[in-house]
Amino acid sequence: MKSIRKNIEIRRFLEWSKIVRGKPIQIRLYELIYFELLELWLQLNKPPLRRLIYETINSEDYDEKFIKGNIFQEYINQILETPCEDETGYYNPDSREILSKVNIKELYDVKFLIKSELNTVIMIDRYNAIYTFCRLYEEWCLKKKSEQIDDVTKKERFDVTKDLPIKISAQR
Repeated sequence: MKSIRKNIEIRRFLEWSKIVRGKPIQIRLYELIYFELLELWLQLNKPPLRRLIYETINSEDYDEKFIKGNIFQEYINQILETPCEDETGYYNPDSREILSKVNIKELYDVKFLIKSELNTVIMIDRYNAIYTFCRLYEEWCLKKKSEQIDDVTKKERFDVTKDLPIKISAQR
């Protein structure tokens, strides 16, 4: 993740994604997949999306990160480390949101569903799953960013740009 921070636009996007509020549960996990693609995209000097996804699904740590779900479990564990004092949920210090115990159960449910989608030996199904999760994340981000750009009262940061570093829907 440290290599990602070199580019100013990517730094701005990462900071925005950390503090943005109102992320649906599934978007929180799709974001982790997008970040993995983003990191590899920079390492490989910004290749086309098709090559990027194929490199991801053929990587040595694909099983560890995606099929076993370690990348998702690490995120859930980070949330579980910050319980609220009144024990009603878990506090996310970046976005200043509280996730309820029901939200945590949903995270586990979505994690299981994502893992089952990614756990296939058919490469085109893996490709389509990664593409779909990233496209859904991109759609949510673009919608949220356009709301923030159009209405200054909804901005959580003033350096919000309307684009994402990797344009998923523009490539297929």
